[in-house]
Amino acid sequence: MTLINQDQFGARLALCASTPESAVKRGARTIAATAVWVSQASEFRRLNAGIGACDPAWSPDGKRLALTAANGLWIFPAGPTGGRLVVESKVPIGEPTEFTYRAFAHPKWSPGGALVALLVTNGATSWVEVFDSIGGRLFYTSPPESYSFSWGATARDLRAGDLDVRLPPYPPSGR
Repeated sequence: MTLINQDQFGARLALCASTPESAVKRGARTIAATAVWVSQASEFRRLNAGIGACDPAWSPDGKRLALTAANGLWIFPAGPTGGRLVVESKVPIGEPTEFTYRAFAHPKWSPGGALVALLVTNGATSWVEVFDSIGGRLFYTSPPESYSFSWGATARDLRAGDLDVRLPPYPPSGR
């Protein structure tokens, strides 16, 4: 096994590592055989998020863990119960080409933990999407050619590539 990346919150460690399984080919996309394990103290357990699970990120309060997999964005509670697929990385409608896929990577929680931003790629370009961390509702999509992002001091401040974005308040009024 090779360590890919990790995130830590206090004594909780989440890590993504390669697995002995073979990579999987889906259309033009090759999905690496990776998985995420979580430990508290010295015991590790593998999270069941499916093929290509990686990029663990603890919420600001350490109560939830976001990660990406071939099928989308998963959110797991810090405890021993299972997580759920919050956002599917659905393939665009149309004739398949080398660019007809969506892959998620590098989720990051907003400072208050209400939103999760991540990079989306289709093989030709990348952009940033922001989702509600509970229901998975799409909240913001950056212009294409955004290959990095970071949160500012609040959930309204996002830097996507060279663009400083001021998001509307969350949750939106009227909810």
